[in-house]
Amino acid sequence: AYGSGIVSNLRRSPWLWLQIPLFILAMTCSLLRTIRRERIQVLHAHWIIPQGLVGVVVKYFCHIPLVTTIHGADAFTFKGKLPGALKRFVVTHSDAWTTNTPATSQAIDPSSTTPQSHLIPMGVDTTLFSSGVPVVLRQQLPAQQFLLLFVGRLVEKKGCSDLLKAMSLLPGSLLDQTTLWIVGDGDQRSDLEQTAKDLGLAHKVRFWGTLSNHRLPEFYAAADLFVAPSVEAASGDTEGQGVVILEAFAGRVCVLATRVGGIDSVVRDGLSGVLVPPNRPKDLAVAMERLLNDSTLRMRLIDNAFKEVKERYNWKRVADEFANLYRTLASRP
Repeated sequence: AYGSGIVSNLRRSPWLWLQIPLFILAMTCSLLRTIRRERIQVLHAHWIIPQGLVGVVVKYFCHIPLVTTIHGADAFTFKGKLPGALKRFVVTHSDAWTTNTPATSQAIDPSSTTPQSHLIPMGVDTTLFSSGVPVVLRQQLPAQQFLLLFVGRLVEKKGCSDLLKAMSLLPGSLLDQTTLWIVGDGDQRSDLEQTAKDLGLAHKVRFWGTLSNHRLPEFYAAADLFVAPSVEAASGDTEGQGVVILEAFAGRVCVLATRVGGIDSVVRDGLSGVLVPPNRPKDLAVAMERLLNDSTLRMRLIDNAFKEVKERYNWKRVADEFANLYRTLASRP
């Protein structure tokens, strides 16, 4: 379930499908034991498959209302008649379902009998991510060096290869002043490292691997530009919301992202960040050059984004929205 994620792990090692029935059975048994031990009033399943499916079974067995939250990958992938039917089954039999962006909701393609979704985004700890101190990390860079930052799993939908290609297209003088740090891991890491070498960028790119959340604020604080070059993977998977973008907003770093999935619900082009089309490294490079050369523009976007993340995406507000939904369901006879 971790590393590159369930879908990528299954694609890379098909024998892991043998674990799926036991995975679901163990999850079901664990949930039943918890309900027997605790006084549970509402179930909240994150992801349609497998957690939502388990939640529906246990809901009817124990007579407890169920909320299912759809994050993105579960909506955009699992295509075909059977997976589509399973997704609709879970959504239809949930007492309430939530999505993080309109794009995620639309990807379900619910029937007319499906209850309407509640739009409740994932949030971010604005206090944590605004607390970063850049000094220590900036000491690892040459003076007057621009720092590009990518944070995320190194899988197809994150589009990191486009970021490397875009960086190679920067004007020579700007490229000399620019370093890219890539934070995260996944099944594409070795390919991306080779791509960096092939593009002559090995000395300009550093792969940090997976870091704890408590270290990330330092990286956001140190960066001049955060880039989220997401694309739609061959499986159809793409970004449902892009929580790392919210982290970057809170970390007060300018955001450049692609207009794919639910990202344009988070980044308002020209107001809280800059959006470019996906799968177009040249457009990404042009936007990178523009933003790196215009510190006034970067600061305006940073200020707008920070205000937005504090007002709309702080965990207090998001938690209140979920709590209101829980109270509504728990009060039903």
